[in-house]
Amino acid sequence: MKKYRLLVLMIIQVLLGSYLFSQEHIALTLNVKGDVNLKREAKTSDVKKGDELYNDDELISMEDSYAAIKFIDESSIVKLFPNSSLKIHIEAENRKIHFLKMGELWTQVSKGFGELTIETPTTVASVKGTEFLLSIDENGETDIFTFEGDVLIKNKFNNIEALVKAGQKAHSDGEGAIKVQNIEPSDIDKNTQKYIDKTFQLKGKTQTKPDEPGRKDTGSSFRGEDKEEGGKGLQMGGAVGTIMMGDNVYTQIRLMPEITFGKIGIGLDFDLLIDSEGNIKEDEWDEFSDYVNKIYYIRYGHRGDPFFGRIGGFPNYTLGHGLVMRDYSNMLRYPEVRQIGLQLGGKIPVAGLELEGFSSNITKNEILAGRVTFLPLGSTEIPLLKKIRLGSTIAHDRNQIKGLIDSDDDEYPDVYDDYPNDEHKHNEVDENEDYWLGVYTEINSDSIGFHEWFWNSQYLERNSSFADLGEDEVTVIGIDYELPLITKKLFYLSHYSEVAKILDHNMGFIFPGFYSKFLIFHANLEFRFYQEDFMPAFFDQLYDEQRATISGDQVLVKEDFVIGTTETKGWYGSLTTDLFHLLYLTISYEDMYGDDDVHYKSLWGKASVNTDFVPKFSRAEIAYSQTGFDKLEHFKTPSALVTGTLGYDLGGNTELVGKYQERYVDYDGNGEINGKEETVKTMGFGVEFRF
Repeated sequence: MKKYRLLVLMIIQVLLGSYLFSQEHIALTLNVKGDVNLKREAKTSDVKKGDELYNDDELISMEDSYAAIKFIDESSIVKLFPNSSLKIHIEAENRKIHFLKMGELWTQVSKGFGELTIETPTTVASVKGTEFLLSIDENGETDIFTFEGDVLIKNKFNNIEALVKAGQKAHSDGEGAIKVQNIEPSDIDKNTQKYIDKTFQLKGKTQTKPDEPGRKDTGSSFRGEDKEEGGKGLQMGGAVGTIMMGDNVYTQIRLMPEITFGKIGIGLDFDLLIDSEGNIKEDEWDEFSDYVNKIYYIRYGHRGDPFFGRIGGFPNYTLGHGLVMRDYSNMLRYPEVRQIGLQLGGKIPVAGLELEGFSSNITKNEILAGRVTFLPLGSTEIPLLKKIRLGSTIAHDRNQIKGLIDSDDDEYPDVYDDYPNDEHKHNEVDENEDYWLGVYTEINSDSIGFHEWFWNSQYLERNSSFADLGEDEVTVIGIDYELPLITKKLFYLSHYSEVAKILDHNMGFIFPGFYSKFLIFHANLEFRFYQEDFMPAFFDQLYDEQRATISGDQVLVKEDFVIGTTETKGWYGSLTTDLFHLLYLTISYEDMYGDDDVHYKSLWGKASVNTDFVPKFSRAEIAYSQTGFDKLEHFKTPSALVTGTLGYDLGGNTELVGKYQERYVDYDGNGEINGKEETVKTMGFGVEFRF
């Protein structure tokens, strides 16, 4: 009984201590200017200088307003800039977490006071003894500028990490590569510098006055400002494990080095597959194109830069508002089928002109796309309308039939190739020419005329090549506009519209369309109208699978399924949110209805767990999509796709990772997925590392 009483007393002590801790103030406001609100539990009040701040308080600064706060343990000072929202939290002694939902802040963390973590919608920044600036742009993406010490940042959606040292900046969208470069003087604008200098002196640095005559505005002075543009670095990633491709299981040894210098980044993918008998899968190493396919990506800059380009894999690629091309992937069959795509684009300083071009495979250039946008009234002073941006998009497939897989590149699709992995053979008849010579000689007593008979006889049926199957091209074009209506950091709202046409078929429309960013949400809402013989997002994530299929003895291309679609109209909505920093959820839904109560619905969803709250797990996400259904009766359909990733942290930049993809092919053409024969699975399991 004494043990139980002791245990109860300990629990009461812990609970009481936690309660008392939660009631003590943890920070004070050093300075407040303008309209700054304090949100505490369900109440909102104004903030003034000297106010006490408690655990889980949230500060919201309005336009031309700011607040400076200081933790009572002297560990850190935080400056919250205008149009920003910050929630402060302490989990335990010396463990502080800030949640910057939007806007910009500057902070200085003293050494010896533990770790400070700042979370944004896309990243997690961990710092000790550091001084840095952090900003969230209108798209929710994060920029970090480090002036002293180091900042370790991590993407929330794929857990990629990067170290940002003094004099460096980093940009992250939460799921792509983290871009680390040297800070340039023009990176920090005058308004930001003003808010920093107004109260704080950056210790150990020479301050430059922005308005001093005859001197260049350098913003905040920092280390390394005289270094060459961009940081340099080599990172090595890879994996060791097993992967299932079709019915075959291989041992995989994979090396993925990445080199970054300035705006240039290079990623390679050396994948060695070994079968159950210990043989290397040689067909991935026997041609020049195989070595080209080892390029995972080569990039310069990023979309939105004055010039940008990328060569390699594109897991999802969208142009415009999605009626023409949305989430297209040239990696759907990766690593079984590898394609090296190309993206090039940039800005021209005339009427806000921006250009972009795309090829899914630079060795074949079969699927091509492009986009141009400009500001027709950008040089005027017409309120609101001067911000309107017009755009045009085009996507073209030179031959949809080339969607049939040709594993050995002998121009005979696998389905018509008796030797799909041997480029020198494709037909049993040709391979057995000596046999047919014997048959001919036995019937005719000699071999005279054999060659003419062999190549022209209607009794000897040969397989079809791509040349025999012909060509079937398709083109989709679209025009659109977007008009920003409200562009505050706390609330962003824009209106847009798009019209698209499949050539030789009909049109689809988005009007009106709205995009908004507020609090923890990104949302789209559109009214759509599709004429008969129209299919939205013709070039979508499953396009490479649906591009050409076999139904009996007939080759069907995706364009064939456009014919016969009925006129529909309805709503499309999309919502992305961060739920309590535990779950990142994206869900999109389309409900189109036509005559005779016919419905065409589509659903897309993705969930990612914030593994910071799940011990030892480094990533966990799952995604599912299905398009064009009337009722969600079947999980498996030809238009459905399932993907999932689970990672377990082994320590030392090493993790145990399992990846899974499942798609469905209606081989018999009955509109249903029957059993394992029509389910295509790709699985991988192994140890991934990065150093």
